[in-house]
Amino acid sequence: METKINQNSGVISSLITHVYDSFFSRQKRMSLENEDIIVCENLVKIYKIAEIEVFALQGLELRVKKGEMVGIIGSSGSGKSTLLNILGGLDTPTGGQVRVAGWNLNKMSYRDKIFYKRETVGFVWQNTGRNLLPHLTALENVRLPMILKGKKKTREWAEELLEAVGLSDRMDHYPLELSGGQQQRVAIAVALANRPQILLADEPTGSLDTKTGSEIFQVFKRVCRDYGITIIVVTHDRSLAGAVDRAVEIRDGKISTESVRNRDIDYQDLARGLDDDNSHSKYVVVDSAGRLQLPEEYRKKLGIRDKAVLEMDEDRIVISPPDEGMNNN
Repeated sequence: METKINQNSGVISSLITHVYDSFFSRQKRMSLENEDIIVCENLVKIYKIAEIEVFALQGLELRVKKGEMVGIIGSSGSGKSTLLNILGGLDTPTGGQVRVAGWNLNKMSYRDKIFYKRETVGFVWQNTGRNLLPHLTALENVRLPMILKGKKKTREWAEELLEAVGLSDRMDHYPLELSGGQQQRVAIAVALANRPQILLADEPTGSLDTKTGSEIFQVFKRVCRDYGITIIVVTHDRSLAGAVDRAVEIRDGKISTESVRNRDIDYQDLARGLDDDNSHSKYVVVDSAGRLQLPEEYRKKLGIRDKAVLEMDEDRIVISPPDEGMNNN
């Protein structure tokens, strides 16, 4: 009888420890690795719909340095929004590792997630209704996150942020009295209210015209530079790739290509599109397993389907389609 009681006590004790760790434990944050504030290693996310498993992320690998402004570009269903949700602590990965600003997002308790979302990351959504409360002025919207955090002196910082996003003359206006672009500017100020290290923006220019969208990216760049914020912008619009320091494209749940800025640009050029601009150097990404994705237009032009031939030609690798008989096997 005593042995059984001890066994039951052990099970109950383990259960209590598990519940406590899941909800109330505090994680000890790690130091940054080589100034990489975001590190994703072999990241996998699987959603189960009925009896079907959908792979939203398939071994994605990404590193972002502190103070970078990075664009995540991809078509619908590519996995870009899933990645943003994981980085924001709104979803958990199925496999792999993800570390953000010293947090291990794989092992976060409920309490950890509250602190993480309140202090480490800020959000700007495409739908301004998710960013702003309609019955509060612009200034009141920016002050609210600080008040909820328990801060007493909030007005000065809120005014500074609204001035930083170019709305010093609209502080006392309500959201419905502002244009769409002005509402997104307020949303950026709200996201920065609690001084986060990372700003996450999900299609922030999706409902704006090109000119207004370019102005929003100018605001992002300004706050990135002035406050040292790391900014991740998710978009399906490839013409905006030139507006960021680095643009990575997701295809089928993996990073396929990357464009890195090699010179400064005039943000007014965004109005005409920057796809053909020479401000960025473009690369195909090779992950830690040696995998790369060939751009679809290259594969179509060369007639490469499920197989390719690799050959060394002095100091370069040549990729070509197999011969006719080999391709049919």
